[in-house]
Amino acid sequence: MEDILKSELIIKSVTRIAQREGVPIFILKKGDFDSGIILIKIDLLNGKGRLLRRNLSYSLDKDMSFVEFIKLHDSTELVYSDLNKLVENEVRIDPDIWVVEIEDKKGRNFFEYT
Repeated sequence: MEDILKSELIIKSVTRIAQREGVPIFILKKGDFDSGIILIKIDLLNGKGRLLRRNLSYSLDKDMSFVEFIKLHDSTELVYSDLNKLVENEVRIDPDIWVVEIEDKKGRNFFEYT
């Protein structure tokens, strides 16, 4: 079995990476420290944003685990109020979820670097 990093450690690492780039990042909701799902809310600073979920998946073909980011909406960007509604729904479904917001005009997902 592969070692899996704890959610809290992943978020602390990403926070440092974003801050080094001068990009504000906020923990809006703390979840389960060990294995809470991580929602990534990207504020594009134009009234719109994106919502991603960090998933640990498994490939039978390659016999290995990998991290993927699932977009939780169909459009490229969502109006920020609609984005907040999606977050509320996800939190209602899973109270152990983490919600992290990145404020970046470029829409970068710093979790891709971990």
